[in-house]
Amino acid sequence: MNLRFEPSRRSMLLVLHPVFALTGVADAVTGPMLPSLARAFNLSDSQSGVLLFFFFTGTAIGALLCRGNYARVLTLGLLALACTCLSIFWVPRLLLFPWAFCLGIGVGAPLTAICLFVGRNYPVRRAATLTMLNFTWSIGALLAPLLAARMLAVASWRGVYMVLAAASLLAAVVVLLTIRDGDEAMRPTPETTGLRNLRFLALFAVFFFLEVGMESMFGAWISTYVLRATHTTVTLAAAAASIYWAGFLAARGLSPLALLRMRPERLLEFALFAALAASVLLLLGGSPFLLLAAILLLGAAMAPIFPIALSAFLDRARHSSDTSFLFALSGFGGSVFPWLVGSISAHTGSLRAGLLIGPSTLLAMIALLPLLGMRLRKS
Repeated sequence: MNLRFEPSRRSMLLVLHPVFALTGVADAVTGPMLPSLARAFNLSDSQSGVLLFFFFTGTAIGALLCRGNYARVLTLGLLALACTCLSIFWVPRLLLFPWAFCLGIGVGAPLTAICLFVGRNYPVRRAATLTMLNFTWSIGALLAPLLAARMLAVASWRGVYMVLAAASLLAAVVVLLTIRDGDEAMRPTPETTGLRNLRFLALFAVFFFLEVGMESMFGAWISTYVLRATHTTVTLAAAAASIYWAGFLAARGLSPLALLRMRPERLLEFALFAALAASVLLLLGGSPFLLLAAILLLGAAMAPIFPIALSAFLDRARHSSDTSFLFALSGFGGSVFPWLVGSISAHTGSLRAGLLIGPSTLLAMIALLPLLGMRLRKS
């Protein structure tokens, strides 16, 4: 029976990887598109921050919708993403924020469904499978600003959403025909239960709230920051975000090799300190070269944090469905931080002032490391 089941699981992974890359494109393209959306709909920094808040809040709600059959949730989420992207052609300024909220649901539901699908159906090799899927997601995130820059150069900004709609519709059909969900598998490691489970959930929830907030904030505002710091064109500013995701992709690919030589906790600590240094360099860099170097380093430093912590969480969560709570709270972090940057920028007249949230929050995450390490050792 196992011989017949294994090829089926491998074939499903062959489908899940490109679909996960698509969610990476849909998630990361909002940042490169932000300057174009702001011009098209005449948005201030504060309003742009609210737009990001609605989008990332939608991703959090999409995560909460992941219950029951994850394959079905994945299919419906992709259909919702396709419909929302197509609707941009008829969305007036008055409905832009609700549209961003629906777009976030269309991104958050399939993204979370794939992670939970892996947590349920691949318990033995979960860490390796999640690491490779996150690497694939990073490829999609890297392609997002390149797609945005290309479409902005040759067509309207709405063309980006047309491409996303077509790809999402195709993905929904393929998933419907090929992906089948199973029952919760026997857990290979002891689960965390009772009051200890509540402390366990709270610790990781706070950490992921901050981590996804940082990741979303930098991904969403880097293009706008480059546009203002270097006075370049919208197209080149959108392309500059690819540097962030290139560092992200490279680090995701090298992380498994690094984990062969060091403990996950050590790599997590190193990544956070490197991200702190890069965020400070980003704000202090006076030349385009230093700015681009800081963006590359920042992307590389942020990349290994999420999969390392997520693998540790899934190893001890009561059920893979517990992760929907984690993804939901993470999504709210992703909505609060970009909005907060836009609000501070609007009040101070400086986007750099808003991005000071980055180093401050990274310091808070570093302060959480002793508690996080204690949980990893005791569990």
